[in-house]
Amino acid sequence: MKKLIIICIMLLIPVRIKAIETSATSAILVDTDSGRILYSKDIHNKRSIASISKIMTT
Repeated sequence: MKKLIIICIMLLIPVRIKAIETSATSAILVDTDSGRILYSKDIHNKRSIASISKIMTT
């Protein structure tokens, strides 16, 4: 009975989930232990590597 009351109370409390926001054109967040992608934004478009672009412009 106690468990049922606790579950009912938990269902009534609003849960707030904050989304990841970034101003980057594309981004990826990976869990290195499992290799699982936690967040991705526009990951399928090919982009140049930033450090190589900097070397080429100098």
